[in-house]
Amino acid sequence: MNKRALLAATLAVLVGGGCALTSKGEVASIRYFSPSHPSANRAPRQGARAELQLGQVSSASYLDERIAYRLSSAEVGFYDDRRWTELPEAYLRRALERELFEEQGLQRIVTGGGPTLDVELTAFEELRGKPSKARVTLRFSLHDERRSLLERSIDVEREVTAKIGADEAAQLADTLSTTLGDAVVSVARQVSAELEAAKLAERAPAAP
Repeated sequence: MNKRALLAATLAVLVGGGCALTSKGEVASIRYFSPSHPSANRAPRQGARAELQLGQVSSASYLDERIAYRLSSAEVGFYDDRRWTELPEAYLRRALERELFEEQGLQRIVTGGGPTLDVELTAFEELRGKPSKARVTLRFSLHDERRSLLERSIDVEREVTAKIGADEAAQLADTLSTTLGDAVVSVARQVSAELEAAKLAERAPAAP
């Protein structure tokens, strides 16, 4: 090999190596989603309204900005490139406030005693399978200063409908949003019914 050919080969190796050393791997593009459940815009109930204080709204410790999926009853994973814009419990609180005080027409207690509702979001995830489903689980407790009035769990699942050409990640976020809204409506209706029953019991005349 003559000197000119050797020099050309050496330069090719150096340039190729330099490109390999200086090039960066592709950074995963993170997408952010914000669930929104459309308001039903129902007319609030007329007459005297039951009172309620919205207390603690929390979520399971593993629920954060990452969108979660469940592979089995014991295994949960997270999408690296899919995030919520806020913690899921923030979405839950706003949905509860809208449904309880705007749609159901309950009167909010700001300070002092009275019936208090505490809600915990224990599942907000995709159930992987065929078909894939969105799952939301809420545990709630309605209580006053000395006793529990109602304690229940709500578990709602909705199939993530696959549409040709549709954005899979956006579909999952939309279905989780709708599922959260359904669960919140169920909680609000049960709480409203319990408060109305308590009001009627207070008004009933005492037995002679």
